[in-house]
Amino acid sequence: MKLRNYGIIIGSLIILLGSCFTAAASSIDDGTGDVWHYSYSGTVWSWGGNVGNKPNIDIKEISYEVNDGKITLKMEVAGSIQTNDKIGYWVWYNSTDATYWLSYANGTGAGLGMKNGEINYTSNFSSYMTSSDNVTISGDTLSVVLDVLGDTSNVELWGWAWEYTNSLDLTTNENEWWGDWAPNSKIPFTPPGTDGTDGTDGTDGTDGTDGTDGDSDSGSKTPGFELVFVIAAVAVALILLRKRH
Repeated sequence: MKLRNYGIIIGSLIILLGSCFTAAASSIDDGTGDVWHYSYSGTVWSWGGNVGNKPNIDIKEISYEVNDGKITLKMEVAGSIQTNDKIGYWVWYNSTDATYWLSYANGTGAGLGMKNGEINYTSNFSSYMTSSDNVTISGDTLSVVLDVLGDTSNVELWGWAWEYTNSLDLTTNENEWWGDWAPNSKIPFTPPGTDGTDGTDGTDGTDGTDGTDGDSDSGSKTPGFELVFVIAAVAVALILLRKRH
């Protein structure tokens, strides 16, 4: 009986240890030609959808892969990853008990993981000051490799790419802004005139996930600029922490 019990325990441990090293992967495909444009038209700010001439921010796929205690976040665009200071990229992965994110703009980037409100400053930390060693650019793909901090059961994965002309100041009518989200349900506004039949819902026409209720509005909501300022604040904090450590 004791031998049988030991066998059960050892077998259970083998299963548990095996699950710790099992590779997992998931991705979200995003149709091309679905970039949104925010500009001043006539007397109001308005949105225009299905922009196809912005391939460098037109997301094709975002993904994550977990293997051997590492998590890799990736974003692939229709064009190529740019180092322009007016173009940025963002990937967010929220697991059961930790969050991981990747951001890149103006030739510099950061990838880090955070659990229980604390950032892992060792292998998960990279600086905005210089091109970080664990953020990789390869043509149309942006990626980062981070240490797994806890349970990696997928809760939420999404990405965002944006471009603007002069500044984030919407008080001047000369500025323009473009953005693409994956999945489309993360679009932070109600696309105007979306009834599911006119093709202006910002989707690729295959999944129908336009995240709207079919109502038409003026499209006057700002295009998620609050998150841009959050990203900037995080960047400043990371620089200061990098200098401290």
